[in-house]
Amino acid sequence: MSGPTSLTEFPDIVDAQRRHYRLLRRRGNLLVDACYQYGSAFWHSMFQRGYRLSDRAERLRQLSPANGRVRPFDPRRYVAVYPEIVETISLYASPHWRKLALADDAKFERFKAEFNRRLPQERALRTTTREWLLTELRRIAVRVEAAAESSQRGRPAGADLSSH
Repeated sequence: MSGPTSLTEFPDIVDAQRRHYRLLRRRGNLLVDACYQYGSAFWHSMFQRGYRLSDRAERLRQLSPANGRVRPFDPRRYVAVYPEIVETISLYASPHWRKLALADDAKFERFKAEFNRRLPQERALRTTTREWLLTELRRIAVRVEAAAESSQRGRPAGADLSSH
């Protein structure tokens, strides 16, 4: 591996880990786990559709072996996007932002603007991907809201959430 071999040499990853633990303490395991599940799947889909973040690309480059090849299921790919996953978790774990993501168009625009502020794109998305993104941002909010309601009732948010 070229570059640093210890994740402690990546302050943004360490900060994301601390933030993730704070979110777990503040919002609870059930809600944050649901946000994590949907946020991870979301970012995997985002990159397949061409969403690019400069920090992620640089992290992946620094974590890559000398030949620059990182296999599709290499954990380094996950580590490279972990800060973005945690940022997504924090948005959806927040009752305020989740409420805006579930609201009418004007309020949803505020959520979308906050998403773009926190996770700016390196380049513009294709037209078809933009439509998918808007749908997915709302879909995640619906799923996380179901997990939040389950969490408040004291029931685990299980596999039934994936069908929403």
